[in-house]
Amino acid sequence: MEIRLLSDSEKSIYDKLAEIYGVVFNSTSWLSIFGDKVQLYGIYDKGGKLIGGFHLYKQKQFGLSIYRNPPFTPLVGPFLNIESQKPVSIMSKWKKVLSLMADHLESLPYAIISVSLGRNIVDTQPFRWRKFKVIPGYTYILDLSNSVKDIEMDMSAERRNDISKAMRDGLTTKLVDDYSIVKSLVLKTFSRQEIVANEYYLNKILFEFANSGNAFATVAFKDDNPISASFCVYDNNTAYYLLGGYDSENKHHGAGPLAVWEAIKHTKELGLKQFDFEGSMVPKIETYFREFGGRLTPYYGINKAKLPLEILLKFFKRELF
Repeated sequence: MEIRLLSDSEKSIYDKLAEIYGVVFNSTSWLSIFGDKVQLYGIYDKGGKLIGGFHLYKQKQFGLSIYRNPPFTPLVGPFLNIESQKPVSIMSKWKKVLSLMADHLESLPYAIISVSLGRNIVDTQPFRWRKFKVIPGYTYILDLSNSVKDIEMDMSAERRNDISKAMRDGLTTKLVDDYSIVKSLVLKTFSRQEIVANEYYLNKILFEFANSGNAFATVAFKDDNPISASFCVYDNNTAYYLLGGYDSENKHHGAGPLAVWEAIKHTKELGLKQFDFEGSMVPKIETYFREFGGRLTPYYGINKAKLPLEILLKFFKRELF
């Protein structure tokens, strides 16, 4: 088996594999947002057949080569087609692929590597063996196999009350395809939280990538004024809560939950199996997501830096390095 850069002629095969075994963030339509800053890697079996892949985003900062997730992208993969049904064979195949991936990352001309693995990757031993620091993160994933009523009842009483009050107070929600509304609300939220918005990629996502077959937005209105928005991208299985926005000048405590609830219901209407809140390690946001009733789900980030940079980062990013 080997890992190498994907050629242009292989991208259609890669996309078919990503559609079946990966997620929307592995697709070339998503990754094309980031141009040549994204490097696509193929995973090949011993016969040279493409069986999976992953991607990395390379940037230069202060003259340093950094490999990380692309902006707004929660994972890099890998995804993999494994034909065997035997658990021991599946585990062995993943172990070999993840070992190859760890070796490949180690071979790159990096100063810093900091990427998140797919939700299905639970074996991080190959990275630990190569002295990567493995950091757990968490998201909430909502199972949509139950009825809408049961999903609603699994929420916290506070979250249900927020939604009910919003409706009593005359707030309405609807799907919108005018993503300028979403952008406006997202930028207001970023500004309030003192987050520097990457407006270039935000525009690419909202106005070039998003279409009715891969994304949707729900907006809560009060007297025709948009107050809160939830923007999701989706694949054949899952909708991912990618962006949220809120107008604090026309605020209503239930506007955000109402927009999210409409997004959850629309995800179920699409026939998808899961709603992924895309997690947060910020306590206040974690509490907000948790109260929608999803299952706490870990995922893993892997980080490594060259000495003496690693020593310096331990002072400023101790939680990561």
